[in-house]
Amino acid sequence: MSYPNYPNYPSYPASADGYPAAQPQQPYPGYPPQSSGYPGYPTDQTPPYPVSQPGYPSYPPANNQYPPAGGLPYPVQPQQQQQQPYYPAPSPAYPQYSASAPQQVAYPGVLPPPIGLQPASAPGGIYPSSAPFAPSTVGYQPQQQQMEPNIPTVHPASPFDARSDADVLHRAMKGLGTDEKALITILCHRTSSQRAAINLAYKSGYGKDLESKLRSELSGAFEKVMVALCLPVAEYMAREMYVAISGIGTSEGTLVEILCSGTNQEIRDINAAYVRLYGHPMEKDIKGDTSGVFKMLLVSLAQGQRDENQMVDVAKAKADAQRLFQAGAAKLGTDESAFNSILATRSWAHLRQVMAEYQSMHGHTLERAVVSEFSANAEKGLLGILQCAANRPGYFAQRLHNAVKGMGTKDQNLIRIIVSRCDIDLGNIKREYEKKFNRSLLADVSGDTSGDYKKALLALLG
Repeated sequence: MSYPNYPNYPSYPASADGYPAAQPQQPYPGYPPQSSGYPGYPTDQTPPYPVSQPGYPSYPPANNQYPPAGGLPYPVQPQQQQQQPYYPAPSPAYPQYSASAPQQVAYPGVLPPPIGLQPASAPGGIYPSSAPFAPSTVGYQPQQQQMEPNIPTVHPASPFDARSDADVLHRAMKGLGTDEKALITILCHRTSSQRAAINLAYKSGYGKDLESKLRSELSGAFEKVMVALCLPVAEYMAREMYVAISGIGTSEGTLVEILCSGTNQEIRDINAAYVRLYGHPMEKDIKGDTSGVFKMLLVSLAQGQRDENQMVDVAKAKADAQRLFQAGAAKLGTDESAFNSILATRSWAHLRQVMAEYQSMHGHTLERAVVSEFSANAEKGLLGILQCAANRPGYFAQRLHNAVKGMGTKDQNLIRIIVSRCDIDLGNIKREYEKKFNRSLLADVSGDTSGDYKKALLALLG
């Protein structure tokens, strides 16, 4: 039989039933080999597409398909489908989270918690990406957070010569008067390690301590900035801790800021500097000047033993979120030790996941739970930890805003944050400040300070 309308088709001999005879060739993928003819073509004497008749072999159902009902087992063409991964259904104990409409509960003075977590694509700095992440509904393997790199505002001077810089500082303070511009040019444009080298070179070259020389030449807030810059960071922060504890009244905000935001190494260095300066452990003074849950929290933080692993175990985060709920909102009274042990020792990445899981499981933020269960200084300390976990630059941006807003300037807080963060992440803090308050940090500092003090701070802010 031939096909005259299709010149490129060869002629095939007709079979007995009028259909072209099958040529020897590979069958379509998924069909069993055929003995003869084209299967599946009925004749006028047979019911439609029989399976049990000779010459019409039955076809097994395709993968993941059910056999047709009603006694008409039509062959099913196999579908080339992409295999979908299997995810177990969410547990009823953890309701499905909608990332498109997270329910935030806002209250004054507290940063909202993060609502997202993503696997890292390129580990870099220490801050989480601002891209939203949702609480996990599947207990999959631990994952690492996407990190945002640190942005300092003071960069290493290159080339750098500590002896030459020490000579410039000596000439700036020699004789009558002081060249404040030269002091700013050197000390406000060197990193902490370079400033430490300058301090050592000055003492070895001129037989005087740079700090004492600055104090004799300067005064006021400008003196405080210059002295802070000439000290090693750990020693400067140890002095700030001592003043906060031993001064007239305890500055709880300073204690929370330093201990809640510091890395393990930073806190250990502060402890060592404190012993060198004052002859006894910092923990002793903390215990003598604080009490209750706040004392327990500060003593825990002062050990510098927080887990610093950036991998997040989702199942453990869920368990911690549930434990915090059982320790607070689910019972009469509060198990303060449960909050202390989790918030003072878990990694920042883990705490971010705990905050997201808590809100998903219980419909309100972990910060709201802390406000409900604690008060006074204990509340401040726990909220400080959660705010640093959620967004550390945002926490410092809020502290800076509190230092410059209203009547008067809290110079001690302003100087400490800018000096201690300028060669770490002050660029991140500036960006968060503008996002939170729709104002430039430089503009607010400039409007709240004056003279050489203002020039020094603006130089450090970049």
